[in-house]
Amino acid sequence: MKYQRIIQWTFLALFLILIFTGRIQIWMAVFFISLLGALFFSRFYCGWICPINTIMEQQDRWFRKQKKIRKPVPAWAKNPALRYGFLLIFLVLMASALRFGLKLPVLPALTVLGILVSLFFVPEFWHRYLCPYGTLQQIPGKAARKKWQVNSKECISCGLCVKVCPAEAVTIPESRSPAVVSPRDCLACTACARVCPKECIQYG
Repeated sequence: MKYQRIIQWTFLALFLILIFTGRIQIWMAVFFISLLGALFFSRFYCGWICPINTIMEQQDRWFRKQKKIRKPVPAWAKNPALRYGFLLIFLVLMASALRFGLKLPVLPALTVLGILVSLFFVPEFWHRYLCPYGTLQQIPGKAARKKWQVNSKECISCGLCVKVCPAEAVTIPESRSPAVVSPRDCLACTACARVCPKECIQYG
């Protein structure tokens, strides 16, 4: 966890430096490299590199400490049309900026939007149903060679992993059945592994 925090804050610092030096487009290279890496290591970008997630984790800790409850994911937001529509808008804006040399603050605006959304709604709303980065990462993430998995023989179905997952990636399909991690939705953030009393959620 210590190394994870160091990596997260390092990339957040890099992201901010690129913003203030007017070189934010370089960040897309970081993202596309991680997109290819997701085929082998799952969605490590989301849990270890993404500046939006790093900030949202701090927000989440504050909300938990203050015992404040945020709104759940709205039913209408679970329609795939919202996710893919948001992705389309993001791609069109990015393509326009690159094609015509426009200085559109797409990435900074996306960061601010993610932070604002998570002030009022649970993290799942952004991570699973809105974030265009996450939507793109789902494709290689599903086929990743290495991923977080639950040892079904050791799992006691306590549900702690389900409660802490910020992307609704961990589920218990049936009562008392072992938990299951969806590689497509898993952010590789290690939150589930950290709370598992049996230490049966492992990466491999």
